Amino acid sequence: MNIVRHLIGKRRGKAGQTLVMYAILAIVLFLVIGMCIDGATIYLSKAALDKAVDAAALTAVRNLFQGETRATAVAQASLTANYRGGGWNAQDPVVNITYTLDSNDNKVVNILGTAVVNTYFMRIVPRFQTFSISSAANATRAKLIMSLVLDRSGSMAGNNGSAKLPGAVATFISFFDDNMDKVSLVSFASTTNLNVAVQQPFKTLVTTAANSLVYSGGTYSEGGLKLAKQQNDSVIIPAGENYLKVVVFFTDGLANTFQGTWPTNKTYNVGGTDSGTSYAIFNPGTGNQLPNSSTMFSGPSPSYCPTMSTFVSTNGTTKTCNATNFRTEGQLRSLGTANEMRNANMIVFAIGLGGGSVDQSFLHQIANDTSSSTFDPNQPIGEAVFASTANDLQTTFQQIASKILLRLTR
Repeated sequence: MNIVRHLIGKRRGKAGQTLVMYAILAIVLFLVIGMCIDGATIYLSKAALDKAVDAAALTAVRNLFQGETRATAVAQASLTANYRGGGWNAQDPVVNITYTLDSNDNKVVNILGTAVVNTYFMRIVPRFQTFSISSAANATRAKLIMSLVLDRSGSMAGNNGSAKLPGAVATFISFFDDNMDKVSLVSFASTTNLNVAVQQPFKTLVTTAANSLVYSGGTYSEGGLKLAKQQNDSVIIPAGENYLKVVVFFTDGLANTFQGTWPTNKTYNVGGTDSGTSYAIFNPGTGNQLPNSSTMFSGPSPSYCPTMSTFVSTNGTTKTCNATNFRTEGQLRSLGTANEMRNANMIVFAIGLGGGSVDQSFLHQIANDTSSSTFDPNQPIGEAVFASTANDLQTTFQQIASKILLRLTR
């Protein structure tokens, strides 16, 4: 009997010990699970804060053209909005934003974001009721050398482009920094004009020049691109400094004009209409159309111009002087100049106005857009965008401004 009682007591003791062990294990398991859940929350909160801080740094850099005060306010709003989007913390993070210059005198935005995460299971231990996290990021804004190339051909007066382009240019140019960047304005029709030489400050000069453009004549795209390249090339970049060279090319038609020197050693700008067989010849200095130009390539020659019937193309072939070949040659030479720009490490962006009047394939090639039939991944990659009507110019120019600001940020 005593033996039975002893065994029963022993079993009861073991059962009690088991219950205690189970209770301890349950508490430990609860804590482990809690730590895992809280740890995951902290990890996800840190990841959300990292992304928010990175986005805020980029936002600040892209808004530096509005001044540091505005850039700071926009960045703070961006960080708060993006971090809340993660849903991990009800309390707004604390943001510290400073601005410095790197060794190349480029503006650097430095951001430190801190937040406090509330725990759910670990809070049973007073010192772990909250957990602090932080994230830092910086972004550098490179300097810009840019030539803006604008079409002022006669067709711009007929599609309302002449009325809408100046405002679009003024908005576009406002996105850049008068004290950091250098900008030129080139315009082209039957000939080219250097409206604003590359310089800083530039905003007022470019805006005024865009408002003063006079629209008439053909579309000498090659000339505009060549002059833009000369302006960008004229800026000597000091060793070690970080600059981005960009050309923004705008047109509403075909590149139908080019400059040629015939065997008489006389130079003319010749162009065919965008459609049809008619052509015109222009004084390369003034852009004025020469009288009787329709007879200069056939029939009796005017006294100022001996008979001219052929020309040598940029690809080495001899072609007959006619409107179709002039248009083809104008495009070939423009594409050649754009290729020279990219070989000089310039990024080319293209903006086209008009649904059917613009050769989109040509502009894709000008920009080395990824959708171009001749896209070369080994050259600087640009982009071509299109405005269906003149009312869309504001949007398309701002779209390109955003693309450029993105390239300036690293």
